[in-house]
Amino acid sequence: MARYQEAATVLREALDDMVRRGDADGQVLAAARLTEVLVKCRGTAEGEELLRTYPPGPHTPPLTTATHHLAAAVLRFVTGRYESAHAAARTAQDAADAIPGSERRGLLARSLGMQATSLSLAGRLAQARPAAHEALPHAEAYGDHGLLVTILSVLREHASRSGRLAEAIAFGERALRLAEHTGDPTAVAFERSNLSEHHLLLREFTESREHAEAAVRETDGDPTPYALAALARVLIRTGEPGAAELLARAGEVADAQGDRQAVHDVRTVQAEFLVRGDRPQEALALPTEGSSPRSAALLAWAELLSGQPERAVRRASAETVRAEQDGERLSLTEARTVHAAALATPGRAREADEEFDRAAELAAELPYPPGAFTVEQARKTDWTTRSGIPG
Repeated sequence: MARYQEAATVLREALDDMVRRGDADGQVLAAARLTEVLVKCRGTAEGEELLRTYPPGPHTPPLTTATHHLAAAVLRFVTGRYESAHAAARTAQDAADAIPGSERRGLLARSLGMQATSLSLAGRLAQARPAAHEALPHAEAYGDHGLLVTILSVLREHASRSGRLAEAIAFGERALRLAEHTGDPTAVAFERSNLSEHHLLLREFTESREHAEAAVRETDGDPTPYALAALARVLIRTGEPGAAELLARAGEVADAQGDRQAVHDVRTVQAEFLVRGDRPQEALALPTEGSSPRSAALLAWAELLSGQPERAVRRASAETVRAEQDGERLSLTEARTVHAAALATPGRAREADEEFDRAAELAAELPYPPGAFTVEQARKTDWTTRSGIPG
């Protein structure tokens, strides 16, 4: 029901009771559950302390051990430590394998889903997809709608980054329907925010706006940074005012929650706002620590539009290699496009044409109509005078 503050109060009382009774296993379990709630409503510092204070021991039951390591994985994930989150989720999976009954399937679904999400954001998409597919039957068998939403969200993200946008939207719509059944407005807002982004990738502006506005309404009074960023992204693409205010608010919320994934998401949208607003140098001045590889093409555009074509060539070339290796075909299309634009300087026209051809072929193959449109516009542009991203 997303009443996280009340849940935290109950769990603190439970933890205190376990301490009074000297129940070591109960303390580990209560501290883990409390940590996961605190991550959603009050940040991560208290959760870090709880997990250090109440760790599992060699004789702790497998269910409690798995729950502890899953809480550690969630906490590390939201603070941007994706490799460490994957390791904790893998440890949780090992513990879950020793649990009998239906609880085993639920914990396996959660641990595999967390592994998939962490691997994905660590840039290891090829390894992430099998983990997500392995998690799905466990989640379906367990029958927890909230858990299924998480797994479907992972599959949606993988489909999107692989360039299968229609499949990504289908996963996203199924996840949204299940999220609505859970009664958790935060989960509903998150799924709507992602659907908004996917429709925007297809230049379906009406659908994108409807999902973004609904996401903000879902959490009215306490909107998520993802919802605010999604609506800002729509306003940026449609050329409407109000994006700067939404992004400022989204940044404040993400910082207060200590959610590094949200911070990076908001920062990427801020960079797009600045680049499309003819302020590329300000975009380059944004902090980049822990930023997603997916922002590399955007930063290459900023370098090109700041009069630094050689730096743009180097960044876009490196992103092309990474995206191709990781199977991120949308990012590859975008990287090839900006790489070609950066090459389109006197003396390198032939290289630019060849790279534009590669980008156009990939956009047509996926298919990715907005990518094809951007390639076409970029090919026609004089990049010595251009002041914004095409499309």
